[in-house]
Amino acid sequence: MTRRRFAAAAGAGVLLVLVVGGGLVLASRDKPNRPFTAIDHTSPGLPSPSVGTQTWKDLGGVQATLPSCSSGALYSASPIALDQLDYILPLGTFTPLPSDHMYFLIAHESATAPNSPTQTVNVFAPGNITVFQVGRQVKTTNGEIVKTDYYMYFAPCREVRGGFAHLTSLTGRLAAITFDNCDQPYSIGDGSLYVHCTANVNIPVPAGEQIGTAGGAMSFGLDFDSDDWRLPTPYVANPQHQYDLRASCALDYYQGDLAQSLRGVLGHGYGTHLAQGCGTVFQDKAGTLQGNWFNGTAAQTNGNIAKMLALAHENYDPRIGAISIGGTIAPRTEWRFDPTHAGTVNREFSEVTPGDSIYCYQSAGMPGRILIQLVTDTTITIEHQAGSCSGTVAFVNPFAYQR
Repeated sequence: MTRRRFAAAAGAGVLLVLVVGGGLVLASRDKPNRPFTAIDHTSPGLPSPSVGTQTWKDLGGVQATLPSCSSGALYSASPIALDQLDYILPLGTFTPLPSDHMYFLIAHESATAPNSPTQTVNVFAPGNITVFQVGRQVKTTNGEIVKTDYYMYFAPCREVRGGFAHLTSLTGRLAAITFDNCDQPYSIGDGSLYVHCTANVNIPVPAGEQIGTAGGAMSFGLDFDSDDWRLPTPYVANPQHQYDLRASCALDYYQGDLAQSLRGVLGHGYGTHLAQGCGTVFQDKAGTLQGNWFNGTAAQTNGNIAKMLALAHENYDPRIGAISIGGTIAPRTEWRFDPTHAGTVNREFSEVTPGDSIYCYQSAGMPGRILIQLVTDTTITIEHQAGSCSGTVAFVNPFAYQR
């Protein structure tokens, strides 16, 4: 799998927080070329795609030389001190597609003022790890550098890989790294250019050793990515999109009191610890509306968040339906609703099958309505209109999306 998607997350100011329809939305990311992703909404009985079915034997470099992973705990230290964490966003946060990694949101300088500056905190190695790649990401807007931060990949053992993004500095041996491999600038559709430079290294770091800092004025938190080659390959409708088919929950590799403490901080907004489990990523369900949709082919839409759309469920409560819009049909936002199980208004996505029916969706606090028709198993027609679902529904100027 490529890594630029995670690299772009490191520089794209991923943790831009918006309040939409009364809820919190993280709304500034996509990772242009690192395929990330996970879910209990896999499609039973369907064959797993051939793409992404690597075993540890396909791994290269330092990771392939490490000992095989044990069945016990792989991590024993929180990357950020627990008393400096506000909450942890589970897998599946809409960005606009369900994210394939977790976000450790750092506490503010004032516990009672959510708009106060984010604390600058130390970041620690989560376990006895070997760092094998470090990157520096530079974001340029209108010709000016507006942000520089760092990301890294590491492994505690052969079949499990971890990654941090949004480090604001590196410390110790990592601070001496020379970045001598830089890519050409690229865009993720947000009006800025990104350049990332990498260095391949082989640096063992013991659990709990400081490896950098995060937070402060330029970052709300730390991305914690995890991949596990021992997991079965999940179903996705079109594996040509940039999915991480080995995505896993980083908290699964902790045990004991620390694991319980970290799971106790899972939440979905400032001051909330209400998440139900570690979240899910892959929500495609064949032959239904449920899952990810794109305004164009994989080649046309990979890395372009404005062309992405998710018809899925909230990671903190799968009973809540969500329409996560990257752009095109409407400004980037997220609609939430309580799914119904009859009729054509706010119908549960997994119950909608191809046909002539037009389904109407509306959300409290959101303007207008969204009309959707599942034309075939792999194509939909969709339009955002004024009005409510109580009136006549008909398309006027719709868009076509595909798997």
